[in-house]
Amino acid sequence: MVANLAHAQQSPEDKFKADLENNKIKLYVLGGIASRATPADEKFSEKYNISYYDFGCLAPPDFNYYTNYNHTVLKYLDKNFRSEWINDIRKDIIGWNKWKNINRK
Repeated sequence: MVANLAHAQQSPEDKFKADLENNKIKLYVLGGIASRATPADEKFSEKYNISYYDFGCLAPPDFNYYTNYNHTVLKYLDKNFRSEWINDIRKDIIGWNKWKNINRK
């Protein structure tokens, strides 16, 4: 799995910066057995230039890494799109509830 190897050499923030420069920002999701992209996922990806990476039903080995990466992406969305993105994003991304509880009181 390439996604799991990415953090071996980079912090979540450095990975985000590299992904931003390469137009490859992702939000990591724990899906189910039969995960698939929905039309809403595709619309989000087109609108914000951010794709979803679904681990399926297997949690990544370093869950905190992907939580921190996703939180960096959410800060980016907040800064660049204010609250416009909140209704468009999937609520099952890794770290969503933690981020929402801290940042949306």
